Amino acid sequence: MKRVLRKQKPLYMLSLTFCIIGILALLTTLWKTSSQVFSSADPFSTFLSLLWIEEIVIINVVTFKLIYLVAFGDIMLILGVILWLLSRQWLVVPGKTVCYQCPFCKKKWKSTGDKALVHCPYCNQLVHPKIAEK
Repeated sequence: MKRVLRKQKPLYMLSLTFCIIGILALLTTLWKTSSQVFSSADPFSTFLSLLWIEEIVIINVVTFKLIYLVAFGDIMLILGVILWLLSRQWLVVPGKTVCYQCPFCKKKWKSTGDKALVHCPYCNQLVHPKIAEK
């Protein structure tokens, strides 16, 4: 048996889009606070205080605090990873193809795996097929 990885492309693209949006939101937060964080004596506490104080303005109408942007980025990254995991699917493909022959109509057909009792595709009878040479 052979295992094949199959990706559902729309879900895969949506997961990549969510991951990119999440990374951009986090990078925007770092870009907005980088000048004050790198010049301070305690960068971690300065960064945490700036998340609650600093605001980002979108089109002069909507303002967000940076903590909301960090939360949005985290949520988008988590959703992107979850959708990426759900978009992948492992399928088991039978590996060996065998040529069978119907004992009644004597016609041959190819199928995968071991067959004990099958319907002949030509005469549509329930038969025990014989393994035939190719």
